[in-house]
Amino acid sequence: MPNATRLGVFACLLAAAIITAAVTRSDIVVGAQQSTPQQATPPIFRGGTTFVSVDVYPRRDGQVIEGLNTKDFELLEDGVPQAVETFQFIRVEPNPADADRRDPNSTADSNRQAADPRNRVFVVYLDMRHTTVAGSHYARQPVLDFLTRTIGRNDLFGVMTAEVPISQLVFGRRTETLEAELLKYWPWGQADNGGAASQVRTPLERRLAVCEALLATQGKGAPLIALSRDDLLMTSLEHLVLRLGALRDERKNVLFVSEGWVPRGPRPELLNVSLSNGERPGIGVGPGGRIGLGQTMQPLMQDAAWCDSEIARLASIDFEVRFRNLLTSSNHANVSFYPVDVGGLRTTITRATDTLRTLAENTDGFAVVSTNDLTGGVRRITNDLSAFYLLGYYSSNPAANGRFREIEVKVKQPGVRVSARRGYLAPTTEMLAAAAAPRANTGPSAVDTALAGLASSRADTEMFVAGTVTPAGLHVAVELSSAVAARAGWREGASLTAVATRSDGVNASTTATIATGDRAASLQIPLGAGDRSGTWQVVVQASGTDQRLEQRVEVSTLAPRLIWPGIGWRAAASPRAPLRPLADTRITRLERLRVEWHIADGTATHTARLLDRSGKALGQPLPLSPQGPSRESLTLDLPMGSLPEGDYVVELVATRGDDAERRLLAFRVVR
Repeated sequence: MPNATRLGVFACLLAAAIITAAVTRSDIVVGAQQSTPQQATPPIFRGGTTFVSVDVYPRRDGQVIEGLNTKDFELLEDGVPQAVETFQFIRVEPNPADADRRDPNSTADSNRQAADPRNRVFVVYLDMRHTTVAGSHYARQPVLDFLTRTIGRNDLFGVMTAEVPISQLVFGRRTETLEAELLKYWPWGQADNGGAASQVRTPLERRLAVCEALLATQGKGAPLIALSRDDLLMTSLEHLVLRLGALRDERKNVLFVSEGWVPRGPRPELLNVSLSNGERPGIGVGPGGRIGLGQTMQPLMQDAAWCDSEIARLASIDFEVRFRNLLTSSNHANVSFYPVDVGGLRTTITRATDTLRTLAENTDGFAVVSTNDLTGGVRRITNDLSAFYLLGYYSSNPAANGRFREIEVKVKQPGVRVSARRGYLAPTTEMLAAAAAPRANTGPSAVDTALAGLASSRADTEMFVAGTVTPAGLHVAVELSSAVAARAGWREGASLTAVATRSDGVNASTTATIATGDRAASLQIPLGAGDRSGTWQVVVQASGTDQRLEQRVEVSTLAPRLIWPGIGWRAAASPRAPLRPLADTRITRLERLRVEWHIADGTATHTARLLDRSGKALGQPLPLSPQGPSRESLTLDLPMGSLPEGDYVVELVATRGDDAERRLLAFRVVR
């Protein structure tokens, strides 16, 4: 399938760099495509306060109400009235000719235009997994009609499918580009073939098809390919919301083309399925002729242990929870979904169409479902978004607690339905301090300290070691450099020994191996039930065929109050790629970072964010996923493809009442 980087005129526009959310900026936009004369004079920035921009859509009988002024609005933050200090009414000129639409001419230009709250942002998302070939063909003209009627001179749109990495989402304006791209994608619907092995699309699905065949020989059936595609869809939508939330604070719109689906919970009947019976993976020849564990040239002789692992992973996914989390993160990121059901008129309401309605209703969108008049339906969406008000205020809440603050907008007229930005994440004390004082006059912050650890990831390092305290003891990650792993003495793997010693002489140790063809492993050093507090010196030795390497790391085991420190993993960009322990904190843009935190207090609330090297938050909160039978841990998956090269920090803040605990994990994005 052609990927989105080949989108005609704007093929050169790579994924935009994540830009800082506007919630803490002090500049006020002036002017609009068309605005009322009641615009306020841009206020003077007030140090220590937070300026918030709110896009508002007041409607009566499906039409945006014009002619309102500041006195007609009541704006509340966490139930407290706020004074509106900037005010604009923006109407989008309909149906401009393609010749009047100009695509951004550079990545920087695209970033700037998308960040302007007066320029609306749209994404056309093609749900391949739950759309038939007929439905995908049926969708083409209404989608084109929608964009032709809706996209103004300054609006931006992009096209996404679950098979397009989020780093390749680009934005343009000319609808002739989209028409050409839809012709490339047609027929993009996959629902006709379901999870049939004969219709596999990727190398991963080919492996899963073999697993399904092996299960069939035991008289068992499992829709592994279908589950994998559902996982791919949810991962793609989660990354899309994250990407759009980082783009800007103001509203982003997703035209979601689908025939609906039913998010289901875990599959307990598959959790105890075993094809390997506990046997160790065999040695075989994999793609490209590489010898390694669990690989073979005979599909039906594929490593059954890999199948067991993938079956267990897919069976444990709770899609209902992920869908609910998607709704929450969409509200936090100010992303509205407009589902368009291309399945046509149905005589009864189905759970699949209910999902589309829920997606729209919980994100301030509008669902076009169960109708043969798609053109009329998308015109209603066009009217729904034809104009809006842009309000700005300084928050009266001075607390710098990093919590989510709810926004409510009311109109003092009867019969008005209002949709607006639902809230924002408050700044932290460090963010306000960084904005108020030159960094040269301050000492090292916690972010500075975390970033200082990146210095150990040098190009000439032969073995990387990282240590983290966990409820069970010490987690030690070990990675050999690619140069070492390629040497003859290390190609067959290595044996690892780790010894942890505390200042009072107490010690503990463990061993592990780096498998043949791999270059990373993790060790778990149990510390027992006694006093584990203090600082431990961990010495790791790796022994190859004819060489030994040694590295040391210091780990503090101070007991947490709310959340344990994060453990890092790396993997290829695919959400189903195997994880490898993270010790070398340099990560390429073709990889993704996974972070896991063990929960110390289950009553705490948790917020994760991506910070730049100055400690400023980039975009909206990151999506967290609970793990384990008792939800005893949280995980975060962060693709690197949308980030420019540089240093970053993943921040997790756990809050319980007035108590808060912060955990930081620094990493560096490289080529």
